[in-house]
Amino acid sequence: MKHSAQIIVCCAQKGGVAKTVTTHNLSIALSRTGKKVLAVDMDYQSNLTCCLGNHAA
Repeated sequence: MKHSAQIIVCCAQKGGVAKTVTTHNLSIALSRTGKKVLAVDMDYQSNLTCCLGNHAA
């Protein structure tokens, strides 16, 4: 069986340009269309992780 994957990167050095919101919304939209999505949160504040419901203990 042949598998394919696509990598989409949302990055910018400047803060406050909606990287997390864009990544969150894109992840949810792709998931709702039946795609398997892996969202990797590289932000030291873990805002994307919190947005997606995985809170640190």
